[in-house]
Amino acid sequence: MKIGTSSDDIRRRNLSAVLTLVHRDRAATRAELTRRTGLSRSTVKDLVAELAEAGLVEENQPTGSGPAVGVGRPSPVVRTCRRVLAVAVNPEIDAITVALVALGGAVVEVARIPTTTIPSAADMVRIAAAAIGQLRDTVPTGCLLTSIGLAVPGLVHAPGSTVQLAPHLGWHDEPVGEMLSVATGMPVYAANDANVGAVAEHLFGGHPQAGHMVYVNGGASGIGAGFVVGGELLEGAEGYAGELGHTYVGGDKPCHCGAIGCLETEVTQSITPDSLDRHARYLGIALGGAINVMNPRLIVLGGFLRAFPERAAEALHAAVARHSMAAPRAAVRIVAASLGSETLMIGAAELAFGPLLADPAGYRRPSAAG
Repeated sequence: MKIGTSSDDIRRRNLSAVLTLVHRDRAATRAELTRRTGLSRSTVKDLVAELAEAGLVEENQPTGSGPAVGVGRPSPVVRTCRRVLAVAVNPEIDAITVALVALGGAVVEVARIPTTTIPSAADMVRIAAAAIGQLRDTVPTGCLLTSIGLAVPGLVHAPGSTVQLAPHLGWHDEPVGEMLSVATGMPVYAANDANVGAVAEHLFGGHPQAGHMVYVNGGASGIGAGFVVGGELLEGAEGYAGELGHTYVGGDKPCHCGAIGCLETEVTQSITPDSLDRHARYLGIALGGAINVMNPRLIVLGGFLRAFPERAAEALHAAVARHSMAAPRAAVRIVAASLGSETLMIGAAELAFGPLLADPAGYRRPSAAG
């Protein structure tokens, strides 16, 4: 790959580095940005000024009575601008959820539209486009709507945002990214829902030792996982990695994927509180296998699986112990998703913010939303 070395290339990369740091930390002092980028103070000052002029960050003098660092005037604080927004969409078998998420990962508004039947890809596009249109009408003048991030419970071919298979939804080879882009006039980036959830919990969840992490999502459309290895998402050759819900856990129940005895045939959203322990044993089989294979430091359970670490902890840990080796098991913690119901929305928005973070110089403050 040819890497540009012109002054403009360097400026664009530096703008990306600064904006990405501010976005993921939600705020940073100019001194912190100088230290973490290795750039000079004057360069960081100029970069922040350019990002502020583009309407992507805001810079203010620090307030409060925090500890003083060094001598002289306190370093200005750089924050993401909440007027920069992405749209997040998550289709399920019983609803389409659409949200506005601000740069920095703050969910601004959410609309959940229930469906009476399992939505087809065309249904999803129609419902989501209508909801996005309504949300756009509420966005004040001067806001920037960047792109749409689509979190799909299924196998998504990353380069083309095409859903190869979403078994619970009944989607096969659906070019949902292109379809939704045509309907809304906005760029669309699609990925597996558990993968985007893993990214959200890794970047914004505040979990210690999240560099080697397994995120497991439980939703109306089944169970999936996202693997973070060395701080990077493990996507697989075609973007299909992480289908933990199709781990064999025993039994002969048929699964939507065509196999039998999959985890998501035994552990579903319809679990009643009095049967959590029994389902925890099935979940423990799958998690034990993931521990043996991936050696994570952290397992984060999201969606309806968030109940297990608190309400069925003993049964879950006992099952994990029976199905994993002692050494990798001793290194791992199992916790609930800290972002709660917003995990998938924040992760989907991260897809949408990707081009902006990669090249902030390509974006400028708009005169009006949409």
